[in-house]
Amino acid sequence: MAYRYKRDNPRSKRNLVIAFFVIIVFIALFVAVVAGFFGSNYVVQKSLEDPDVVLHVAVSGGDIVVTVYDGRRVDELRMLALEIEGVSLPTSMSMMPAPQMGTGEVCFSNTCMGVTGVRKVGVREIFTDGSSSLLKLSTIKFT
Repeated sequence: MAYRYKRDNPRSKRNLVIAFFVIIVFIALFVAVVAGFFGSNYVVQKSLEDPDVVLHVAVSGGDIVVTVYDGRRVDELRMLALEIEGVSLPTSMSMMPAPQMGTGEVCFSNTCMGVTGVRKVGVREIFTDGSSSLLKLSTIKFT
């Protein structure tokens, strides 16, 4: 900016200041475009990443049937735990071993007998290394 003060003509000083701010705006736009590109690339990669375990939760009579389809860590899956909002389930009813081949159906028998209204149903996974995470949280209407 010291170069600006060497100018005697006010018009050339004004043009130099305008050029300086235009360059700053272009640099900011370039940084925003590059950050947007890398940010969108990250979002796309995360959305295409294979989830730990893919499953579906369904109610059949008084039972809740969890169908395990596939996933990145389906071979490490050891137990499935079921949680129903506002219902205290004994461990014998809420925890079941995972299917033998990794994929298949797990039936939680008589877990929703007497449950009415709209409830959130969560399915937790327990892996061989002891880690646990919430796989699916569904809102189901019980009648």
